[in-house]
Amino acid sequence: MSEQQHRETKQARIMNYPFLSGALALDLVNTEVIVRGSRYDLLCAPGDVANGGQEVLTHYPDRENVQQETQAIAWSLPFLEKIKRLRSAIRTLCTNLVEQQPLDQVALSVFNEILAMGYPALDFVPGGDLIPIYRAREASQGPILLTIALSAFHLLTRAEKHRLHKCKNDRCILFFYDTSKGGARQWCSLGCMNRSRSIHHYRQRQNGYKEHIE
Repeated sequence: MSEQQHRETKQARIMNYPFLSGALALDLVNTEVIVRGSRYDLLCAPGDVANGGQEVLTHYPDRENVQQETQAIAWSLPFLEKIKRLRSAIRTLCTNLVEQQPLDQVALSVFNEILAMGYPALDFVPGGDLIPIYRAREASQGPILLTIALSAFHLLTRAEKHRLHKCKNDRCILFFYDTSKGGARQWCSLGCMNRSRSIHHYRQRQNGYKEHIE
């Protein structure tokens, strides 16, 4: 990796999670990015996930209510690999839906394995009102994995599937859920839209030039 690429990758990690997708599960998928034509992973160490988790608390205050026994989360390399395995499964299933392919059974098994780490329950708040919650069977890792899996579960089963998209920019691999009124959004961000259009116009000019000299 060149020094320039190293700086850009480091900057991408500092920027961390852009939260462009509209869904927690897709934000996890989008921790794999393209920088100067190469694929990079923003989750290189357990600390990257820990830092991202704090941002999630701010961006998704209405995330699924998953409760746990009081226990510190064990941020470790094996835990990071479990998160990446779940990320890969969600990416595969989203790709299947967007491209109208049969669902990948291996990815589905990985996904269901994580969902089995929790169960629905009822709890009450002061005043006696009952609220639906999920409880994690494994306290040190389950709440994080289950929260992500439940986000994907709702996205894949309850959301309008025609609003799930992969960015139209050929040089981008990010997914997003289109919440616009008309449902016509095609790019993950304005930056990607501008870059995609610039490339398209450049190719048009090049093709026009070739036709002219021929």
